[in-house]
Amino acid sequence: MNVKQEIKRAIKYGIFLGDLEPEEQEEIFKDLFSFLIEKRNFCTLKDMDKTILVSSDIEELAEVFIHAGTLKVIPLSSDGYFKLFMDVLEFVADRHKKEIESFKNIKDDSDDDESTEEDFEWL
Repeated sequence: MNVKQEIKRAIKYGIFLGDLEPEEQEEIFKDLFSFLIEKRNFCTLKDMDKTILVSSDIEELAEVFIHAGTLKVIPLSSDGYFKLFMDVLEFVADRHKKEIESFKNIKDDSDDDESTEEDFEWL
């Protein structure tokens, strides 16, 4: 995998998040909005709270939205865009890591629930 090509592809086509239910999509969007603000990005919502508009002191940098399970970051300016894009990648990576850990915990819990012969001695 060529990292440079993957970054170009993500900028051009977006980052596929999976087949999401509308509620999941809203939750991810709200979490992303909060994450970007924590990263010291100036963000506002537009298009009936479906698009995050990220600005600098001088100009608008990008629009961020989710469409058909794909997170898109549309550049409006070249200055500051790369930092914003890296913040978005950090958010996606953190979220993926949490989902993997959650999946492992669920799997570990289900392994602990397996019955043994000793569990059925009372029968």
